Amino acid sequence: MTGSGAWLDMDPGIDDAWALVVAATALQIEGVSAVAGNVPVSSTAKNAREVLSLLGRERVRVYPGANRPLIYEPLTAESFHGNTGLGPWTPRASNVFDHALPVWSHWAKAPEAGRTSTLELIATGPLTNLALGYLTVPDFDSLWSSITVMCGAMPGVRADKHDEFNVYVDPHAADVLFQRGHNVRVVGINVAHQALLPLSDVDRLADGYGPIGRFLSAALRFYSEKARGEGGDPNAFPVDDVVAVAAVMAPSLFQWAEMPLTVVREGPMRGALLITPKDEDRPLVKVATGIDARGFRDFLWERMKTYQKP
Repeated sequence: MTGSGAWLDMDPGIDDAWALVVAATALQIEGVSAVAGNVPVSSTAKNAREVLSLLGRERVRVYPGANRPLIYEPLTAESFHGNTGLGPWTPRASNVFDHALPVWSHWAKAPEAGRTSTLELIATGPLTNLALGYLTVPDFDSLWSSITVMCGAMPGVRADKHDEFNVYVDPHAADVLFQRGHNVRVVGINVAHQALLPLSDVDRLADGYGPIGRFLSAALRFYSEKARGEGGDPNAFPVDDVVAVAAVMAPSLFQWAEMPLTVVREGPMRGALLITPKDEDRPLVKVATGIDARGFRDFLWERMKTYQKP
């Protein structure tokens, strides 16, 4: 996977920030599009720019995308991510660029000018930008060699909750993806919450990983106190979006099953994923059904060696 091209669509968010840090160790990041989710899009775009600056990847462009879900009112998660989206960390004022959709449209119309090959698309926020891509950009699906999303929970399994944030915020957008997307992979919280990190891992980041480690340690100290206990262990916490990146970089850590998916878009079960009835023709989605939790943690710290300082 080293050197493969990728585009990240995200709503940073603390675990999104770590996902971007991990992705940058092996993937050639061609661009980042931001979406409203954990905090408003004006903040998620700045946060992505901030993380890229810390990584020394200032040339990677950040494109602000949708500022609200397709139909519902915006819903944010400052209680988990802080007012800025990065816990106690205040991003510096930074530039972002044009809206993501014109960029995607340009690639679709003139691929020889806009890109050299199809890319892995990794989405760790609400799926509004992707849905708008499918609804407005011709041949949007052909831009990507695969689309990997962090959302929902596998149908028919016991999970912490049916209303995982990303799909709950914009269930209509998620359903557009499952109607139209091919070569889509889904990592749900039933799998992400098996791959918990002990609280001690936050302190581990503080020393020896340079500015990135200090940034992540400060942000994750805030986040882990809010997220601890999800997944059932009061002394550990999940990092859902990092698990989604691992699904692209180390897919052998996961077990997979294929099924067509539908999203419950309203009512008390809003955000639940269902297996599509047989009389509705939808593409098969590759859904994560399990993960090697110890292998994931080994993978994470192996990737973080990129940032270790002597």
